[in-house]
Formats: sequence, structure tokens, C-alpha cells
Amino acid sequence: MKNKKVILLVEPSSKALDRAFSALEQVQKNNKNVTILSFPDFETLGRIITGARLELLSNIRIMKPRSIQELARLVKRDFKNVYQDVKLLAEFGLIELKESGPRKSAAPLAKFSEIILAA
Repeated sequence: MKNKKVILLVEPSSKALDRAFSALEQVQKNNKNVTILSFPDFETLGRIITGARLELLSNIRIMKPRSIQELARLVKRDFKNVYQDVKLLAEFGLIELKESGPRKSAAPLAKFSEIILAA
């Protein structure tokens, strides 16, 4: 995996829109391997990025599990809870889910090698 970073940023919605429009107007060559996810407040960020989910992100990147069930075994957590966390992380674009095998099990794939929290 290339060295790709995600920045988790807490900022008002209006500021996020301004930044998005300015990014569309200007190509940022230096930041092509950087993705920014914006959250309106710390409460929302805290609901999405929990300690357990950070552990999942780390294990997905390092251990490269072949399924969500394997990931649940690696972190010694209940499959249902891990499945819900993985779906949420995929929904926010922090991981990818790749279906494979005859049973179409979803393999979680890390999209980023580094996570940066900026406030």
C-alpha cells in the first residue's frame, strides 16, 4: 500500500464547504495521497472514531484479515459488534470491503496507512 493519509478534521459545516469548493478550483499535487474527512463537532467524531474502531483499523492494516469473521477472532470480539463497526468504517470511507470466495464473504481492506486527528 502506498503511504496514504487520512485527516480527521473537526470544523463547522460552512468551513468544510468552503474548503471543498477551493479544493475543486485548485489541484493540490502535494496532497494527492491525503484525504480529509470533516466532522461538525467533537461529539460526532467521538461517536464514529472509538477506541475499538481504531483497534479494528490498525488490525485491518497490519494483519490483513480475509473476512470480518477472521477480524473478529483477531481482536477477540463478538462478530456482530465487529460487523457493525466494519460497516460504519466502510460507510465513512476509512476502509473498503471486497467480496470474495464462493460465500461472498467481505474482506476489510485498509485504505490509509496513517490517521491524523486535527482540530
